[in-house]
Amino acid sequence: MIKPYITLAFTLFAGVITLSAQSVSTVAGIQYKDSGKFNSTASNPVAQEYYSRPCGIAIDTNNRVYISDEHNIMLIDGSTSRNRGGFRGDPYSSQALGNTDGTGLVSRFTYPAGMAVHPNSQDIWVADRYNCLIRKGTRFVNSSNEASWTTQAGSPSFLGGYVDGPVADAAFASPEDIVFSKKGVIFVCDTDNHCIRKILSGQVSTLAGDGSQGKGYQDGTGKAARFSYPMGMAMEDNDSFLLVADRNNKCIRRVNIFSGVTTTVVSNLNYPPDVIPLDGNIFIVEATCIKMYNGKTTSIYAGHATESGYVNGPVLDARFGQLMHVDFRKAEKSMYVPDFGNNVIRKVPLLLTVKADFVASTTSPIVNQTIKITSTSENETSLLWEISPSSYTLQAGSKLTDKEIYVSFNSATSYTVKLTGSNLASTDVETKTNYITVSTNSVGAPIADFTANDLVPIVNQTVTLIDLSSNNPSSYKWTISPSSYTLANGSTLNDRNPQIKFTAVGSYTISLEVTNNNGSNKKDKNSFIQVVLTDNRDLSLSAIKFWPNPTQNSLRFSQLPKESTVYLYDQTGKLCKVLNSMENELNDFELNLPSGLYFVILNSNQSNVQLGKLIIE
Repeated sequence: MIKPYITLAFTLFAGVITLSAQSVSTVAGIQYKDSGKFNSTASNPVAQEYYSRPCGIAIDTNNRVYISDEHNIMLIDGSTSRNRGGFRGDPYSSQALGNTDGTGLVSRFTYPAGMAVHPNSQDIWVADRYNCLIRKGTRFVNSSNEASWTTQAGSPSFLGGYVDGPVADAAFASPEDIVFSKKGVIFVCDTDNHCIRKILSGQVSTLAGDGSQGKGYQDGTGKAARFSYPMGMAMEDNDSFLLVADRNNKCIRRVNIFSGVTTTVVSNLNYPPDVIPLDGNIFIVEATCIKMYNGKTTSIYAGHATESGYVNGPVLDARFGQLMHVDFRKAEKSMYVPDFGNNVIRKVPLLLTVKADFVASTTSPIVNQTIKITSTSENETSLLWEISPSSYTLQAGSKLTDKEIYVSFNSATSYTVKLTGSNLASTDVETKTNYITVSTNSVGAPIADFTANDLVPIVNQTVTLIDLSSNNPSSYKWTISPSSYTLANGSTLNDRNPQIKFTAVGSYTISLEVTNNNGSNKKDKNSFIQVVLTDNRDLSLSAIKFWPNPTQNSLRFSQLPKESTVYLYDQTGKLCKVLNSMENELNDFELNLPSGLYFVILNSNQSNVQLGKLIIE
């Protein structure tokens, strides 16, 4: 009986850790404060990469993510972080600074900032901030094909200048961000010149603001408009307007890319460095939070307005060090943001417009038969069911806020079902009138059927077996094999919906026999329940480390959550050791276990998630 458990353990642990789609997470980088850490190698796993003050970000059509940090241009390619340009060493070395064009690590940058991917060529363009240049790198082809970097506009200068004209003669002052229109027109956020520049047909011109007049605040057309250290930009979906994060004016401006007409969209912000329009809303980056403007009001979408830190989790519980630029990764429906203060790249999910909908397992039950109604809604974070008339019973512990509800109906009539889905951004309602038509009791023998509220539970999790039989059984007889389970909460195997705790990893066959005055019927479901050691529920693991590995007898952890427990299982699924963080606040443990391979499982907030594999020598 042990061999299947070994096989199951190995298959389940592959890629088991996934974060909830509604939570902020860290996608790359080792978190630390200050700056100056680096890896000497040009290619590293994303979880082992050191960034130093990451600032700019751009995502190409293949969902590869470009990052700028103090002197480098990096690329997140799947699970690998690659250096595409700049000095791959100590960012405070005298060799790190420069404006050298060239291939790969030959090139040099001086605090590069915002970036953009050309919509057609997929080349990466960079605002090389303290060189006061606009640079271009060739698109990524493969890991052996290094980027070739060239200067596209401006002359190298630490102080910068303000000159319109041919790209070779133009001058910028600390350009901070770049945006392309769909037709490939380039727009530059020229921060210290307090204006928005345009590059088209080899010429640099001023679209809005006036670098010769200095900072100010004024809506207007072209050079009549005034900005104060604009830092970030984004193109709106209509490809006709730029949104500009006018940092020191603490507002978001809208600029017509054809006429230069500038208006104010959102005011009273806290020094926003960037902005992005998504799903009909405007998302505004501030140092420690992301705000959302829905056309009427501004609210905090993720993080906290004044509290910094490093916390992953639900969007409003998350904490950031200092956010900079932002881009949207369509493949994950998420914003990617360099956390300058924590030296990592964070992912913030976009709660898209809710679309409420649902489906029932049958719309023609008989009185007292349990059916399942399942939400098929999109992008919701909360649900509320309403059923009328009210002559129904929720079964198996269902609540009207669950994604799936189990309902039996007490009367032979038609029932209307209404579902409201909501998230922070929107609410949608789906109503199906007379959706469920219930008939009177059948005089036939019962027909057995059932399901469970979790088909892949973890060990010792309480699972409810749910009767779905028709024709009104009067008695129930459940059978479970193998017998490594206990009954929970006073249940018996003759209950309609018993509660079970499975005590060992493996496959379980469930049978239900139902009876009434007209006869009986039995349903068998082989290998119906798969019990596992770990699950994929939301738990932030980015900061949790354990070492040494391999080890002989000791194990130390960093940043274990409070009131958490670590379990060590061997390859057969046998629990071998329990480590309690409450009993050892130093998180330094003696193991005293035989040599071999072990799985390290963290339990926190009633979720079990694998931290990794441990070898004991």
